[in-house]
Amino acid sequence: MKIAHVLTLIMAILVLLLAGIGYKRFMGDAVVGKRLAENNCGVCHDMTSTRKNGKGPYLWEVYGRPAGVVDFHFSAAFHNLAVEKPFLWDEANLERWLINPVAFIPQTNMAKQTKDHPVSFDGIQSAENRRDLTAYLKSLR
Repeated sequence: MKIAHVLTLIMAILVLLLAGIGYKRFMGDAVVGKRLAENNCGVCHDMTSTRKNGKGPYLWEVYGRPAGVVDFHFSAAFHNLAVEKPFLWDEANLERWLINPVAFIPQTNMAKQTKDHPVSFDGIQSAENRRDLTAYLKSLR
């Protein structure tokens, strides 16, 4: 009888651990997202509370922020969309942007590669990586 209770307890613990791991993967891992942000965003964007613009606008407190409100010289395409159809940087819009910025905002400067802008962002194909990056961006507060 005692062995049955111990085995039941072990199984319950395993189920809870696996559920926790699954939940974390579903919700995103901000630690992994930080590495992704440093590699994909940090070249052009400041992600600290200093809120300094670089080649791109700062990303501190980007989650939930209306698009285009940062004092930054956005591309005409980005500016026009933000004025004509205002939107927030919420999960849905970050997802659209991170999958394919050009599909979301055609002719955005961020996806162009030029002499003055040698690095372009074409999107992140992995859904898991997008969730992790979004979890990190949500944590920038």
